[in-house]
Amino acid sequence: MNQDHRNVPFSAALVLFVCITLSGCGGGGGDSAAVPPVVDADGCTTGQGPAPVDTPICRGKANFHDRTLAGLGGNGRACSDCHMDSENFQLTPAAAQTRFAAMTATGIDDPLFRAIDADDFRTNGAAAHDFTNLTQNGLIRVTLPLPANVKLLDCGPMVPCPASARPTNETVADVWRAVPSILDVAITGPDGADPASLRGPNPRGGFQLDGRIDTLQNQALSALRNHAGVATDPPPSFLDDLAGFQNTQFSSPSVKTLSDAIAAHTSPLPDPDPVLNALETSGKAVFNRACGQCHGNQGSHPSGSAPIAQGTPGTPTALIRYHAIASTCPRPVDTVSPPRFVFKACSPSQMENVRTYEITNSGVVPSGTPCGGAAPQPACVTRVTTSDPGRMLLTGYPVPGGPGDIEHFDNPGLRGISRTAPYFHNNTAATLEEVLEHYTAFFQRVAIQQPAAPLLTTQPGVVPPVHDRPFTEAEVPALLAYLRKL
Repeated sequence: MNQDHRNVPFSAALVLFVCITLSGCGGGGGDSAAVPPVVDADGCTTGQGPAPVDTPICRGKANFHDRTLAGLGGNGRACSDCHMDSENFQLTPAAAQTRFAAMTATGIDDPLFRAIDADDFRTNGAAAHDFTNLTQNGLIRVTLPLPANVKLLDCGPMVPCPASARPTNETVADVWRAVPSILDVAITGPDGADPASLRGPNPRGGFQLDGRIDTLQNQALSALRNHAGVATDPPPSFLDDLAGFQNTQFSSPSVKTLSDAIAAHTSPLPDPDPVLNALETSGKAVFNRACGQCHGNQGSHPSGSAPIAQGTPGTPTALIRYHAIASTCPRPVDTVSPPRFVFKACSPSQMENVRTYEITNSGVVPSGTPCGGAAPQPACVTRVTTSDPGRMLLTGYPVPGGPGDIEHFDNPGLRGISRTAPYFHNNTAATLEEVLEHYTAFFQRVAIQQPAAPLLTTQPGVVPPVHDRPFTEAEVPALLAYLRKL
């Protein structure tokens, strides 16, 4: 099953894993030697018969599906309980609903439903049983320490939070996030390229939705500790094998070819797109104009899904590594009637994840801008109401009176996106159509608030600015066709 931590031979452990998985071991009949082995797409033996294939990839695959975690003291979860094989290695609300219904009907335990991921865990502990976020939203709890200058207020999910609300004694924040697919992780994570974040860990990309982890091994270790509940860390070889398996999982053979070219430092990099028809080709041009500046799909950048720098770092035309796209809850609402932009409202269960944070600046923030003095200096305390502060939980940094790192997340890869619904860090877009509707509102809002924003133009520096970046309604069918082909 995994590299054994009680000195049992690895081959015996993996045979046990195969037997448990296929319910084919022990008692009652049949000559196991007569059953031919089955070799899967990863080159690993999945049937009874000869000893399993003993390679790093096959060991990592066994580790990925290992619920027992012998010697580690886990809670019965495997990586595959959240990164489900049948769901393209992610977790969907529909799959969680199906599993919860099956567990309820049969009484057979499903390790996906552990108290730590229950909505009422903070009040009921091990007896928690409200799995609304899992079954309705497909979200799991991520607990992060609050920066020293950040406090949670005592208004809970109340919106707006009363001005009289006071800080609580909480030292951590619970945020609810989607389980991203492991497909194509080999071309994500740190890439060593610009643009770079000005603050926080992994300025040139990382793993997890907020980019806070530097390697796949450390990402797996964090998941084992925080979601599988291990009492003892696995040896480095266990994590290396697990990372090795994940690095072989791709959304298409052409993306594997791209990954191999990146590893070989090939230049120019191959285009991983399949053969496109006329509509999809038109959609690719729209994508490169409207989406490629952040999601990357062209040029010699080391990743086909990482952000591409525009302009010179430190100038107004430079793009940043991590972004806020108004996908958190509550969503912005235009106060003009009729509204000039309209975001899809968050559901009641999504709004239950909202908290209000109070961020106290140091008096002179890292940028050197004074705060707290007479006008025009901004206030030294910023309050923000959000379901997820994003990288602000890593940096504690708001621009005084403004967003700073609030609600900033990493840019996800889009390869295979047609198979990995729902979308955004909180699963709030059910379809690709909803994704494009969200971005339509997003671009409209940016154009109102920051008409000179470089995000809106492919012609930086032109005055007055030319808003040619956003896709038009007429371009939506072509853009959808291309996204479905990625």
